[in-house]
Amino acid sequence: MLSRVLSGIVMAVGIVAVLLYTPWWVFAGVVALAGAVGAREYQRMARPEAETVDVVLFVLVCEAVILWPVIAMKCTGYSHGLALALGFILLAVMRLARPEPIESAFPTLSLDVCGLLYLGATFPFILLMRLEPQGGWIVLLAMAITFGSDTGAYFSGRYFGKHKLYPLVSPKKTIEGAVGGMATAIGFTFLCQAYVPGLDSLTSLDCVILGAVGSSFAIIGDLVESLMKRSFDVKDSGDLIPGHGGILDRVDALLFCGPFVWLYLEHFTR
Repeated sequence: MLSRVLSGIVMAVGIVAVLLYTPWWVFAGVVALAGAVGAREYQRMARPEAETVDVVLFVLVCEAVILWPVIAMKCTGYSHGLALALGFILLAVMRLARPEPIESAFPTLSLDVCGLLYLGATFPFILLMRLEPQGGWIVLLAMAITFGSDTGAYFSGRYFGKHKLYPLVSPKKTIEGAVGGMATAIGFTFLCQAYVPGLDSLTSLDCVILGAVGSSFAIIGDLVESLMKRSFDVKDSGDLIPGHGGILDRVDALLFCGPFVWLYLEHFTR
């Protein structure tokens, strides 16, 4: 428990420092590193027997999609859709070049493509938020909603939880915990509105929607990773972070909450 708390504090302080006191490209490097580690963790879960050449190609393809907002600064025609399409084609060509055993070639390709979508459809939005004006604070908002949801759900579930939320996928989660997490996320959003630069223009309705829906997406992200781990029969995605597991274990909720926060701020508050 102590190692979990200490590593959590170190990670939080480090990320906040990078967000607020370094140029955007430093954070882009952190996201790239997290994406590469996450891609490796996914493949270790989904395809533990994968050969080195498959692992390297999968990680590089995921990185090319994760970093598309940065690449698009220099190559204006490089869109998210194009990045995903090229990634799929490269993975398909790899399977055509290395089809044996032929009976499992397409299931193997399907696992790789699912991983590409899981990482490539979520990670880039964390970068997109950082590239916005006041982008460090916007990422901090998404993190606050995610952290508030997780923390509120933990304590509400521990002290008041009686009704299971989705026992087949995550036996410990409760409906009471989810409600508590949502309420805490809304409270954290109001705190950000009051004290975070650039977010004072958010209305009370904005705060409620961002907190409630963002918390819902965070819970879904957590459940999706739980579903993945149960399907692959693993406890954690990795063992990189003491007491926390792997990178995917730490960012699973943020990967689903982040895109919603970016979408809402980009299209409903401008």
